[in-house]
Amino acid sequence: MDDNSYSQFVGWMKIILPLAALGLLSTVFLFARAPDSGSDIPYADVDVETLAEEQRINAPNYSGVADDGATIKISATSANADPNNDQTIEATKVAAQIITVEGETIDILASQGTVDSQAQTARLSGLARIITSTGYEMETNGVDADLESGLFETTGPVEARAPFGTLSAGRLVIEPATADTNTQVVFKDGVKLIYTRQP
Repeated sequence: MDDNSYSQFVGWMKIILPLAALGLLSTVFLFARAPDSGSDIPYADVDVETLAEEQRINAPNYSGVADDGATIKISATSANADPNNDQTIEATKVAAQIITVEGETIDILASQGTVDSQAQTARLSGLARIITSTGYEMETNGVDADLESGLFETTGPVEARAPFGTLSAGRLVIEPATADTNTQVVFKDGVKLIYTRQP
């Protein structure tokens, strides 16, 4: 290959490789249905040079709709492609928000997370904080999420502060709404409650 052909090849690769990487990473967090609102369409601000060199997206921000109609939004400081699995990305400083069909919000903050775009699952790990609009604040060591169904479950024990006192349990499950029930936040396995008398 002569110098001119080689230069052209390199030039094309600088264009093609970033676009290919972007196409791969942009499939993450796409759920069973597209959001109803145009403002909920997944998007990300992308540093093309960084993406080409490291397959990293800075400040990705995605959203989708679960089977029960709840909106799930996930953002992170940065996201990298997993070198061992092209269907998985690894993210740092992850923030997830569930907006339930009843209009309540559940925010989950974690130091890191992984998302499998093929299985439509996510795991938020490290110290994870869960805050609800109904007044609960919880801490746990991780949260597993089924992004298609909207089911979230802690990977271990949970400590909670509630409007009526404090709670501890072996795990917490956020169950999506059904035809007969609203979204449920359920404490399971060895639940202990310390009631605080309200003034």
